[in-house]
Amino acid sequence: MRSLEEEAVVLARAQQGDREAFWELAAPSVDAIYRLAHRLVRSDEDAEDVVQEAYLQALKAIGEFRGHSRFTTWIHRIAVNQALMKLRKRRKDVFPLDAVDSGEIGYPLSLMDWSESALDEVVRQEVVGTLESAIEELPIDLKTVVVLRDVNGLSNEEAAQALDLPIGAVKWRLHRARSLLRDRLTGYFRERQGAKRVGR
Repeated sequence: MRSLEEEAVVLARAQQGDREAFWELAAPSVDAIYRLAHRLVRSDEDAEDVVQEAYLQALKAIGEFRGHSRFTTWIHRIAVNQALMKLRKRRKDVFPLDAVDSGEIGYPLSLMDWSESALDEVVRQEVVGTLESAIEELPIDLKTVVVLRDVNGLSNEEAAQALDLPIGAVKWRLHRARSLLRDRLTGYFRERQGAKRVGR
């Protein structure tokens, strides 16, 4: 990963109209942006549209980007907005991402521990499937934070910048989302344990 100073050099070229420099900045984030879009809009076609629109918007607005954050943080913000616009066109009950949240809550359990505890590939795939379903069922504001942090690996600070939220709100949403996911997986393991007892 480039340092901010190295990225600033490429950014300056892009802002002078160098398309190759723009794609040099953009290329490393394409897969992550597609993952984010697909998680939010749940459709291959719509996700591709979101990615395309996000990068077109970024290309048009590159002159306005001041480089105070990494390019990838900025493009995540644009992609989230594009995905929400897509969702709003499809349904009217999207949970507003700019809702006011606050609070600082301690360190939640890592999600990865759950799938890594599986004893074999079949069980592991079942656990991953349960986790995937649980993520899909999260409200859009919580799901977005989980994807930014736990799937795409942004820091709390970067997620806050991408969502234009206070860092406390990001931490609260992340804690709430992870708690819901933990509860879902705890229920799954209890059901499995109960099924094992019945099968004896």
